[in-house]
Order: sequence, then structure tokens, then C-alpha cells
Amino acid sequence: MLRFLRPNFPEHLSDEHLLADYVGSSSTRSLGMLYERYMPMVYGVCIKILKDTGKAEDAVMAIYEELTRKVKEHQIESFRGWLYVLARNHCLMEWRKAQRRPTDHHAPEDMVYYDAVEPVFDYELPQGISTLERCMAELADLQRACITWFYYEDKSYKEIADMMAEELGKVRSHIQNGKRNLRICMEKNGGR
Repeated sequence: MLRFLRPNFPEHLSDEHLLADYVGSSSTRSLGMLYERYMPMVYGVCIKILKDTGKAEDAVMAIYEELTRKVKEHQIESFRGWLYVLARNHCLMEWRKAQRRPTDHHAPEDMVYYDAVEPVFDYELPQGISTLERCMAELADLQRACITWFYYEDKSYKEIADMMAEELGKVRSHIQNGKRNLRICMEKNGGR
């Protein structure tokens, strides 16, 4: 059905239709239209975390670039929720990069600094970022995704397993390990 609509995308096409069109045809027009619907949300996430309009605008563009690659690698059930997590994680990573403090200001640019692997909690965190959000950002990707889908999007174990093309046992394991890691992180950082 979509192939007949491609020349003129109506505004009322659902997220699912636009997403399917991009995945099937790599139509940047359909992905651009889909992203445009949620740009205010993405910008809001970026400005809340980065606290700088210029950096937030740059992040909105970088997230679109990241989106063009990642959207085909994932089975996306709820584009809005998935994009929110992608945007938040991108901005938290950008914020972390900005917080790194190299010890030798004359070191070569390609040198790896060991403080780059220190947890984000060693630095002053931006206001508005809860301990839970900080700890979520520290989780392994699969744990974070499973916890987000299970607790924030009310997906069942089976739905998550289907989305990830994974066994139920592994999904349970990601959720249990993620909960344990969140609890440890929250306790360590004064959260509840």
C-alpha cells in the first residue's frame, strides 16, 4: 500500500507507515517527516540535559544522523518512546564527554585518558537529571532497553523478546540484572 503513497506523503500517515517506508526503501523523506513530528520533544530533552541552545541544536542534528543508521538495526514498536531513549542517551553521552578533564593539557589528541571511564557521578551533574536517569544511562544497552520497554512502555517479556528476536530467559536476565545494577547505583549515589 505504501508504494502508491510514496510520491506524495500525506501528513496523516502514521508513525508505523513512515517507519516501514524508510526501512523498506531508505526514503529520507519519510524518515525526515517522522523525525520532524518529534523534533520539539528531542530538542526539549537536549536542552534539559545540555543546558545550552547551541549544543542542543547540534545534538538534534546529530541524533537525526544517528537515527538514519540505528532505525534499521532495531525492531521499533513505539517510535516516540524509542526516539526519546535514543535522544536522552545521546545527550547524556555528550554531557559526559564535556565533563572529562584530561590531566595533561599538552597530550596528543588521540591519547586515551583514563578518567574517560570514570563514572559520571564524579562530576557535578546538570540539574533536572534524576539519580534514576543517571543510573539508567550507566546500564548496558540491552539492560537499559529491556527495562525501558518493560517498566516505561508496559511491554511484556514476550513482546520484548519478539522485538529483540531474543529468548524469554535472556530478556528476564537483562531485566533482573538491570534492576540489580540500578539498585546498586541508586544506593551508591544516595537515591532510593
